[in-house]
Amino acid sequence: MKKIIYAVILMALTSCNQFKSNKTIADNAACDSIMAESHQTNNDTIEPLQTQAEINEACYNEYVANEDSVENEFQKLLEAFPQYRKEFLKEKDAWKKYQEAVHEVSICENHGSSTPMYVSAVLSQGTQIRGVPQHYLYLHAQGKNIPYSKTIFSPKMIADAYSAYITAVGKDEYIEQKTKYQESLRKEQKNWNELLECRKKTSLLLTDDIKKVYDIGTNQMLRTKLYQLKNQNQDLGMISGEVLKCALPEDCSDKALMDYPGFDIIWAKHCENLDWYPKFD
Repeated sequence: MKKIIYAVILMALTSCNQFKSNKTIADNAACDSIMAESHQTNNDTIEPLQTQAEINEACYNEYVANEDSVENEFQKLLEAFPQYRKEFLKEKDAWKKYQEAVHEVSICENHGSSTPMYVSAVLSQGTQIRGVPQHYLYLHAQGKNIPYSKTIFSPKMIADAYSAYITAVGKDEYIEQKTKYQESLRKEQKNWNELLECRKKTSLLLTDDIKKVYDIGTNQMLRTKLYQLKNQNQDLGMISGEVLKCALPEDCSDKALMDYPGFDIIWAKHCENLDWYPKFD
């Protein structure tokens, strides 16, 4: 059974904000593993003895701030590439539908008094799906070099991870609304596919370096989504140290990400031997 403990509340708060971008961009060089940018809460400013209600509010405020930041960057992209305004707005609409489905998924689990905190974290992941590929193009517009991975992530990887997640929900004895949860995941997957298809159509209209950077962003979006799906939203909200050790770390390598079978499988193995935890290269 997954333990929820108050002592790890500061670790849990790192899942509130997954889109605060101040990362220094390295020189452009292909390598085996380029991680999704870390956009996490600065815990130095968080009081350790906040009430759950205060923590829920802080997480929600971080989520809203992230949304605003991503939208502000989007508006700057429209100014930088006015010739693609129509296409970029279509993609934004596709993402909005995806985010609505993400919200439906987020309310399928009951985390007691920390449920609002969990919901904000899931929604922040949805924002990350928009923000990660967008940020690559934004940096390109600023004339900055962008590192990218040799690893190619495919839609099939995402489909397989969705299937594994849906199966895991069906087997989880602690989930009360299994059917609703699974239906919500299937709806999210449908909207995800539509978002990906929208980006494919936009890519066909782009040329030269813009197309290259845009496609790199799409690949990074796929990586980000694969990471989220394989963790099955179990690394979000208020979690125990046990869960944290079994989930994929945000800075995992591409190899570790691709080898990870899914949180449910790793958790079951840990429950058989409580001294066992996965190792990530």
